[in-house]
Amino acid sequence: MRRREVLTRLPLWGLTVAALIACGPALWGFAEDATCPKCGAPLEPGAQFCGRCGYRLEKPAVPALATPDRRSAVVQVVTVHDSELTSTYNSLASESNVQVGAILGSAFAIGPGEFVTDSGLLVGSKEVSLRTSTGRTVIASIVGTDSMIGVALLRADLKDVAPLSVRENEPPRTGESLDALGFSSGVGPGGTVVVSSGVVSGLHRGNAGYHPIEDYLQTDASLPRGLAGGPMIDPGGRVVGMSTGLVLGSRVYLGQSGIGYAVPAEWIDRALAWIRSGAPPRAWLGAYTIAVDSEARERYRLPPQAKLVIEQIFPGSPAAAAGLKRGDGLLKVQDEEVSTLPRVQERLLSMKTGEPVALEIMRGADVQHVAVTLSPRPERPRLAGIDALRFFAGLDLIPQGDDRLVVASVVPGSELVHYKIAAGDVLQSVLSKKDWLHGAKDNSRWRSVHTVSDLETRLETAYSDLDFALGLRFKSKDGTKRELYLWEILTPTAAL
Repeated sequence: MRRREVLTRLPLWGLTVAALIACGPALWGFAEDATCPKCGAPLEPGAQFCGRCGYRLEKPAVPALATPDRRSAVVQVVTVHDSELTSTYNSLASESNVQVGAILGSAFAIGPGEFVTDSGLLVGSKEVSLRTSTGRTVIASIVGTDSMIGVALLRADLKDVAPLSVRENEPPRTGESLDALGFSSGVGPGGTVVVSSGVVSGLHRGNAGYHPIEDYLQTDASLPRGLAGGPMIDPGGRVVGMSTGLVLGSRVYLGQSGIGYAVPAEWIDRALAWIRSGAPPRAWLGAYTIAVDSEARERYRLPPQAKLVIEQIFPGSPAAAAGLKRGDGLLKVQDEEVSTLPRVQERLLSMKTGEPVALEIMRGADVQHVAVTLSPRPERPRLAGIDALRFFAGLDLIPQGDDRLVVASVVPGSELVHYKIAAGDVLQSVLSKKDWLHGAKDNSRWRSVHTVSDLETRLETAYSDLDFALGLRFKSKDGTKRELYLWEILTPTAAL
C-alpha cells in the first residue's frame, strides 16, 4: 500500500479502533464480567487470548445483547380540543374566539400499552390519540394526570411498543450527557422521532412557571416544539427526565435557546405512584410561600436561617385556621429544617389529609411552634379580593373610610411601577373580563368599587377555568386616571 494511501486511511483506522475500545466487550461479544472458559480468569475488553493461560478465545463466553432502538418507545401525542376558546390571552385581547384544533407533543412507553406525557398537553382535551413513527394511530385513554408535578399517564392499544426503563436511585449529575427524544411539531402531525443531544447543565431549577412543583433538570439540548412530554435518556438508554413546557392555547413553549427543562425521574415516579393509587386528595396547608431574598428579609425582619416566607394565606384554609400570617418565615416542617420549596412540597405530598403537621415559624423576633391540621387540596385555589390583587398585581390595597380603596404600597419592580401606579392612588372601578366577547352584557363593563365587598363581588367573574383577567382603573392625587390590565393563566398554584 502506498504511503499516501496509508496516511489517508490512518484517521479512519484510528476512529475505528477508538470506537472498538469505547464500545468495549459489548461490541467484541463479551460481557463485562466474561471469564476464560479454560482457567476462569477475567477477560480484558476486546481480548482474543486469555491473559493468564494464553487460551485462544474462539467464541464469546457470554453472547452480547443487541441494543434496542430507544426511539421506538417514543410516540406522538395529538390532542383534540374545543374548536373555540374565549378564555385565553389572544381571545381576551382581541375580544374574539381562538381556534384550537389540536396540540402536539410526545410521550414514551413505560410498560405494555402505558405511556407518560406532559399533563399540560391534555388540559381541556376532548380526545387524545397516539401516533407511532410508522404512522399507526390509536385513541388513548387518560388513566390520570398529576397537574402539580406535570405528569400524565395514558393507556393505548400499543402493547408492542417497547418500554423504556426509568433510572432509579442514581441522581443526575451536572455535565452528564443526555438525549432528548420526541416528535418535532413544526410541520404538524407526523414525521419521525428527532434526537437532540446535550448535557445536564443545572439541577433543582425552578421559577419557570410551567407547573406548580418545579424541581427541574436543566439542559442545553435544543428542544424544538413538539418535544414536550418526550423522554430525556442517559447514554444507557434509561429515562432521567421528561421534557416539559408551558402550554398556552395551541402553543407549547419549551424554554429558550440553550435552556430547556425536564421533570426528573424521581418526580415522575412520585406522580405515577399517586395516579396509580387512585389520585386521592392531597394534603393542603393553604399558604403561598416565596423564597426569602434580601428585600423580604428586611421587610419581615427574618433571620438568615429562614429560607421561605409566607406571602399569602388562602381564605378558609388550614393555615388561616391556625393563625398563620403573611410575613411568617418557615424554619422547620415536622422538625426538618426548611431548605427549598420542592423539599417542603415533597414532605407534604407524603402526608394525608386530616393529619397534623408541626411548623416552626419566625414571626418578627419570635420563634413560634404551630400545629396545622391538613385538609384536602382544592383543585384551583382562589384568593380573596385584596389578596388576589397582591398576588396577581403586586399591590396592597387598604380601605380608607367607608367609600374608598387606596393603594398602600406597590411591590418594587412590579408592573405597576411601569404604569406609574403608586401609593395613595384610589381604585375607582373594575372591569370583569368574563366572556369579553359579549361586551354589552352586564358582567363585562366597568363598575365602580368603593368597599372590599364591592371588590369581592367584581372578582367573582375575574376567574374562569383557564385564566384570571381584570381591568383596574385608578385615580392619582393629581387627578390623573390610569388603567392596569391583569392577564394570568390559571394553574394549580405552588401554594403549600
